[in-house]
This record gives sequence, structure tokens and C-alpha cells, in this order.
Amino acid sequence: MTTLLAAALLAATTSPEWRLQGELSEACSCDVPCTCNFNEAPGPHKFCWAIYGIDIKHGHFGAVRLDGLHIAGAMGEKGVVWYLDDRATKAQSDALRAIAQQVTESAYRANGATDVTKPPEGMAVLGYQSVHIQQEIGPKSAKLWLGDKGGFDQDYLIGLDGKTPIIVENNASWNITKGIKGKTKKFTYKDDYGQSFDFEGTNANQGHVDWSDKTKIYFK
Repeated sequence: MTTLLAAALLAATTSPEWRLQGELSEACSCDVPCTCNFNEAPGPHKFCWAIYGIDIKHGHFGAVRLDGLHIAGAMGEKGVVWYLDDRATKAQSDALRAIAQQVTESAYRANGATDVTKPPEGMAVLGYQSVHIQQEIGPKSAKLWLGDKGGFDQDYLIGLDGKTPIIVENNASWNITKGIKGKTKKFTYKDDYGQSFDFEGTNANQGHVDWSDKTKIYFK
């Protein structure tokens, strides 16, 4: 009976297998290029505030399909707010929130936390909200807007050939494939938790993600 009870409790607390494949758009308060992306301290400020989102091309959480949805987040002075696609069903919204929680705990550990109930400074989750997430990805630019909370427009930085975006591999902050470097034209945010900022001409990233419950580090 004890063995059966233990097995039942384990099954109840074990998260379903999940995977997200899609495109990540991100911008932060650092100069171009963000020194955090190269494993250095933020600059020119002592902080690095960011907005990020994933356009999920293919995704699932157990049997729950997530294709075509978005998940996003914003980090400011007080902490992190996760934003869930307002088109999601109740099951999909619950799945996106569970994924966000796992990604957050991974980020805590990546930033040195040994106890995920004690988040690193500035990384506490303030809440989860359902909003309309607009994410557009083009050949030379991208944008991400979170309902009436804010967002950003970015232009890609073009390399020596005058036509191809500058690409960074093995980004030290974001687990993205062949990250395109960008620069924001507008980057603004105001939430329900007293956080707000307004920048322009700051760092931005664009890249493909293939994250799952087996991924060791999503971002740091």
C-alpha cells in the first residue's frame, strides 16, 4: 500500500513532457550589443530590463496542443510578469503557465539559486496575465507587443555585405539558434505591479527556439 501511494503521489506531481518550437523576439535596456549576451555585466545601466516572447509554431504540453499560440514575459525593477495568449483555452492557458513556471525555475538555477523558492534579486514572479500578444517577424525587422502593457519594434543590424543581418551563435543569455542582433526603435512598458520604462535604440535579439522539459538552460 505504501508503494502504491508513493507511486500515485509521484504521478500527481510529475509534469507532462512538453516542447516548444518557434521564434523568440527579445529586447532589453542595454546598449547594442547587450553585454549580458556575451557573459558580461549589463551596460550602460546596472540593470537589464527585458521583454520577450515566443511565437509557438509547434508545441505541446502532454496531450495539450499549443501550435499557433504565444507566451511572453517582462522583467523590470521589481521582478517578472508572465503573459499568456488570450486566445488560449483554459487547458492551453494552464499548460503555458506550467511551462513558464518550469522555465522560471531553470532561470533561477542558472543564476545561482540553489532553492527555487528563493529567487535571485529582481527575478521574483509577480504574476501571470492573459493578454493579446502581437508578434511579427520579418526579413529585416520584428516586433512584439503585449496588449496595452507595451512592447518593442526592432530593426535587425546589417553586416558588412550590406544586406544580411548580423548573427551571434551560442548567446550567453538566451538559448536561441543563430541569434539575429537588432536595435529597438521603440521599447516601452507599464504593468499592474508598478513597473514602467521607456527606451529606444537599445539591444534586441531574434532567434529560433527548440525548448523542452529536457532543456537544461532556457535563459539566464
